[in-house]
Amino acid sequence: MPTDIPPEDPHEEIEIERRQVAKVLAAVSGAGAVSAFSVSALAGLGESGKIEPPEPLFVEGVRLVDAEGEPLTTTDAIPQNETLEPTTVYPEKEGGGAITEDRAAVLLVRFPEDSYQDPTNLDGTVEGYAAYSKVCTHLGCAVNGTEGDQFYCQCHGSQFDPLQGAKVTGGPAPSPLPQLPIGVSEGEDGQLLMATGPFEGPVGPQ
Repeated sequence: MPTDIPPEDPHEEIEIERRQVAKVLAAVSGAGAVSAFSVSALAGLGESGKIEPPEPLFVEGVRLVDAEGEPLTTTDAIPQNETLEPTTVYPEKEGGGAITEDRAAVLLVRFPEDSYQDPTNLDGTVEGYAAYSKVCTHLGCAVNGTEGDQFYCQCHGSQFDPLQGAKVTGGPAPSPLPQLPIGVSEGEDGQLLMATGPFEGPVGPQ
């Protein structure tokens, strides 16, 4: 037997409608406030919240040094041979010492000059030396390993060829390790390795 539905109270129906209208008005009012806040916040970011890129650590004339801050000469940095034996070097601090923060680390290699191929910037090499950022372009790990004649990132297996501009030869890295152009300056102990400009591409994850 069907259940009887009691007749609706007209006063109750009016009260429900009033509540629904109040909720809609509150939602619209709140959305307007959020929109106004968002526009204001974005305007503030446009004026004062810009993220400036970090200052380059290498510029023309900055010398390459070891972790202790000792300058490197062309005769003693790396013996010339045909096997990959990278050395980690850093930019020299103003006044002496080494800037050893992660993004400053550089892989210095030395091969016979005629071993380098495109897209290596040959003008950025000197006496068989070439230099590349040590920061992997995948997720920013330090490229600490080698595999054959390739740089090898032990985090996720990216590989880079130092004889071809550190181009990617394996793994998930999307772009080469940026090359650091280098040259020499005369010092008391011989020809000192130095940067001739900043990295030729962005350092770190791409």
